[in-house]
Amino acid sequence: MLIASVPVAPGYWVERRFRAMGSTAHLLVGDAREALVDWAVAEIERLEQSWSRFRPDSELVRLGARSGEWVMVSAELFDALRRARALWEHTAGAFDPTVLRSLVALGYDQTFSRALDAPDECPPRGVAAPGFGAVALDEDRCAVRLPPEVRLDLGGIGKGLAADLVAEGLVQRGAASALVALGGDIRTAGTVPPGGWRIPVEDPFDEAETWREVVLGDGAVVTSTTLLRRWRRGGVELHHLVDPLTGMPAQTGVVAVVARGPQAWWAEGIAKAALVLGERAAPALLAGSGVTASLFQADRTTVTIEGSAEPCSAS
Repeated sequence: MLIASVPVAPGYWVERRFRAMGSTAHLLVGDAREALVDWAVAEIERLEQSWSRFRPDSELVRLGARSGEWVMVSAELFDALRRARALWEHTAGAFDPTVLRSLVALGYDQTFSRALDAPDECPPRGVAAPGFGAVALDEDRCAVRLPPEVRLDLGGIGKGLAADLVAEGLVQRGAASALVALGGDIRTAGTVPPGGWRIPVEDPFDEAETWREVVLGDGAVVTSTTLLRRWRRGGVELHHLVDPLTGMPAQTGVVAVVARGPQAWWAEGIAKAALVLGERAAPALLAGSGVTASLFQADRTTVTIEGSAEPCSAS
C-alpha cells in the first residue's frame, strides 16, 4: 500500500498485515500506540466471528439455525442487517443477502477452497433468492426473524463494513490517521496525508499490474470481481456473484467493478449490484448513490459512471 510522502518522525506509522475474513488484512495507522492497533486486529476478529457464514459457531450461523423464530442478536449483527436492508431497498433487490441458498445449490456451501476441491459432477441449478424483504428487523428489541429455511450471506458488505468501523474506531480512540484494507475493500479516516492517500488499485485482469492509482481523502475504494472466485460444476464455470432473480451467476458482460464512495460498506453493495445489473442499468442504480464506479467488461473495455454526491441511505 502506498501513501503520499509525509515528513514525520520515524515510527509515526504503525503497520500490520494478517489474515482475516478470507483475505489479507492491512492496517496503516498514524500516530498511534501499538495497543490501539492491537485493538483493531481484535475488533476485525470479533466482527468476523459475528458475521461469517463459514464459522459454525458464528452469530450469523446460529441465527440461521433458528430461522422462523425471533432471535435477539448483538448490536453489531443487527447494524449489519439494517445496512443490508438499506442496500437491498436502494438496489431494488439486486443486492440481496438471502442468496445463500443459491450459492449452496451451486456448490459454494463451504469455504472457497473446499468448493474448488468438490467433485465436478453435479450440473448447476439456479435457486432464486427468497428476498431480503421477508427478513423482519425489530430495532427496539434488537431482534431478527428469518423466514423458515432462510439463511444469510453477509459477504456482500461484511469486509467493507468492518473496514469502516475499524478505521473510524481507530480515529475515535486517538489515532491521527487510519487506513484499513480487507481484501479489495479499503477505507481511510482521520487526517489526510499531504497529497492524499495514494491507493494502487489492481488490474482486475492481472493482479500483478496496477490499473490506476486512486487518491483518497476520507473515504473508500472497493473492488468486486467475478474473475477470482470461480469453480466448476457439471462442466460449467461458475462464480460467486449471483443474480438473486435467477439464482445463477450474473452474466451481464460486466466482470469487475471498482467503486469509490464515502463508506466502504455502501460502495461494496452498490458495486455488487452494478455487476449483477450490468452496464445498461448501472447509471440508474448509481444515481443518488454517492458512488462512482468503473465497470470492466469481459472484452477489457472500461466505462466509468459518476454517481451523485448524495450521502448513503444509512449510517
